[in-house]
Amino acid sequence: MIRAACLLPWLLLALVASPSAAHRLDEYLQAMLVVIEPSGIQLQINLTPGVEVADQVLARIDRDDDGVISKDEAGAYAELLKRDLSVRLDGHNVGLKLTGYEFPKPSGLRSGLQIIQVEFTAICDFDAGPHELIVENSHVPTASVYLFNAAKSKSGAVQVISQNRNNDQSVGEIEFILTPPSNASKILTTTEP
Repeated sequence: MIRAACLLPWLLLALVASPSAAHRLDEYLQAMLVVIEPSGIQLQINLTPGVEVADQVLARIDRDDDGVISKDEAGAYAELLKRDLSVRLDGHNVGLKLTGYEFPKPSGLRSGLQIIQVEFTAICDFDAGPHELIVENSHVPTASVYLFNAAKSKSGAVQVISQNRNNDQSVGEIEFILTPPSNASKILTTTEP
């Protein structure tokens, strides 16, 4: 009985440290963080190809197959990703602008440990009140797993009410309320004594 009790922590550790608890080798992990502020919407996407799909992903990026990801190739891939994203605010399509990206070396991607980071922005003219944002990611659907989350507003003017996702998280819906700053606070912050 004592031996079984001593083995229990090791068994739990083995289960937690097992490969099934880590990023899977045969999937392309696409994690999206949605930041909503009064000035617009930002999509921050981290892309991590597993070891077994890294060459498939690299074939889409390194178009000349020279083993180097050039700035033009990185930008072209980010634009390809953008075409596979659909963003709707209150039932209207929203255009995205590529605002940043970072690509590791191909060897880092093949390791399954390094991340491609891409950022898109949409400038939106929000009215005060409730809104609904729907984002759909259809990038490399046969090899991908998706994550979708809303970030807390830094300004405090946007309050996320709910987040809903489909089963594979390739589609996410965020309901939020925009509360504009009061005129009194604007006057107080711009008036000098």
